Amino acid sequence: MWILLLTLLVACGDDDAYLCDTSYQVTWEGWGDGFFSTYCRSCHSSTTEERNGAPEGVDFDTLDDVILWLDSIERVVLDEGSMPVGGGVYEDDLLLLEALLKCEL
Repeated sequence: MWILLLTLLVACGDDDAYLCDTSYQVTWEGWGDGFFSTYCRSCHSSTTEERNGAPEGVDFDTLDDVILWLDSIERVVLDEGSMPVGGGVYEDDLLLLEALLKCEL
């Protein structure tokens, strides 16, 4: 895991092409679905009754949902750090999310 973290840290300082050229591939099935289940779906799911202010229709139940909201996810999670409310996302997970959004989707 440390090698992955170091690789992604170096990659983030460069361009997206280098980030995407790592030997480690982050996929929706292997990692992304679990990330959104852990950090997002308690408020952003079509089956969530108490959305805690999350707008109706902004759901991350499927890969297609995430692709639809990709720019917003990148902005509020990676750029602004305003989501999830209360923070708590491990730095490793933020790096992997960046790789997923920029390289796989």
